[in-house]
Amino acid sequence: DSLKAEQKEIMRDIRNLEMRTTINEKDISTINQQLEKISLNTTWILRIVISAIVMAVLGLILKGGI
Repeated sequence: DSLKAEQKEIMRDIRNLEMRTTINEKDISTINQQLEKISLNTTWILRIVISAIVMAVLGLILKGGI
């Protein structure tokens, strides 16, 4: 009887771990999607900054500042 009770407790623990694992996998998937969006935004921000610098340098060159 004690063995069966212990077995039931172990099975309950296994189910809890499976649920936690499923939740963690979903959370990791969500975090990965957010990181991908951040990476894309960072790429565009870098492109905009570089373009602004290039335009400023070209503006100086065309005005005869350099």
